[in-house]
Amino acid sequence: MITTSPFVTAEGRLNEEVDALGQLSVSHLKVRGREMSETETTRQFGHPDDRGVVTCRIESRDGGEVARITLDHPGKMNSVGSAMMTALTEAFAGLGRRPGLRAVVIRGAGNKAFVGGAFLPELFTLDPAQARDFIWRMHLVFKSIRDCPVPVIAGIHGYCLGAGTELAAACDIRIADETTTFGMPEVRVGMPSLIEAALLPLLIGWGKTREMLMTGANYSAREGFDMGFFQTVCEAGGVDAAVERTVSNIFAAGPLAVRAQKRLINTWEELTPDEGIALSVDYMAEAYEGGEPQRMIAPLISRKKS
Repeated sequence: MITTSPFVTAEGRLNEEVDALGQLSVSHLKVRGREMSETETTRQFGHPDDRGVVTCRIESRDGGEVARITLDHPGKMNSVGSAMMTALTEAFAGLGRRPGLRAVVIRGAGNKAFVGGAFLPELFTLDPAQARDFIWRMHLVFKSIRDCPVPVIAGIHGYCLGAGTELAAACDIRIADETTTFGMPEVRVGMPSLIEAALLPLLIGWGKTREMLMTGANYSAREGFDMGFFQTVCEAGGVDAAVERTVSNIFAAGPLAVRAQKRLINTWEELTPDEGIALSVDYMAEAYEGGEPQRMIAPLISRKKS
């Protein structure tokens, strides 16, 4: 059984609503550029034409919750500016405090794009100091996704370029349909690919990373699957069904085990194989301290005896 919580709109109350996500039964968050908190709108960043919207809907089902985040920048291919950056970072901070959360799904609104890149009108107005601030805040968005304690799934269609590719790289699982075009075109607008582009060698290897970043070329979903960027590629319009299969598989696993597994995988990225193996032993002991292996193995033992 799946139930969806009603809507809550943040109007200058973004921090309060996000902080309350762990306690409220209603948890639909909508943030627009002109509805950011006063401290955000009075800083030196932001653009008056930024109409980016982030919507976070919580679904309750047997076994826990799924957060469904939609990125919507109408007419701008869901490009990410300051409005979306603020909303996403704070929304993930709130989601991380929900003990019943099992998975997060990120989709782009409309049929043209997942995320078409950073919001170019804002990029165009930056001076060097503002550019440093902008890219650091973009990094904090992606870090909040990687730090989320449960699996984050990117459901991708249409254009997934620049910041969109980096956002997808920060997710744990990437599912794309055949309409997807992705790449890192920053060098074609006079800047190198930065921040979470550093994740790409882990995903697609150094050779393909060099080609992608130094040429700014675009790639199809099938090419992305072949290079290891996308774990699943489905027919056009099939992303929702493919995402649901993945969510169901996550719900079939132990919730504490999945959270521990994500923490361990993130740690493995920074360790040698021997260090990662040694750390894994501690995680095994912690799992048994929590009792989840005993609870999940018991029915299997009973079934074999009967």
